[in-house]
Amino acid sequence: AGSPALSLTGKSEMDLRAMLGAPTSEEDRPPGKRWRYQDGQCTLDVQLYPDVRTRQFGVLAYEIRSYDNTDEGKRVCTAQLQSRAQVPH
Repeated sequence: AGSPALSLTGKSEMDLRAMLGAPTSEEDRPPGKRWRYQDGQCTLDVQLYPDVRTRQFGVLAYEIRSYDNTDEGKRVCTAQLQSRAQVPH
């Protein structure tokens, strides 16, 4: 519990791409979108929805899963995504 949690909520599409690169897959799910990042044994699903004022998509929710669906696997995947994430300057 020493490292800060990966926080994606509220990030824009541009922020996500800057942090994690292009998603492995993108799916339109009106009114939102789902982006999936596949990284080895780990999957990150991100739900994006448009802001009513700006019409820009932002992260509403996300879920990190590991292939074995254990707490330990999820912790490893979270750490893996954190090390991959480039924090925009």
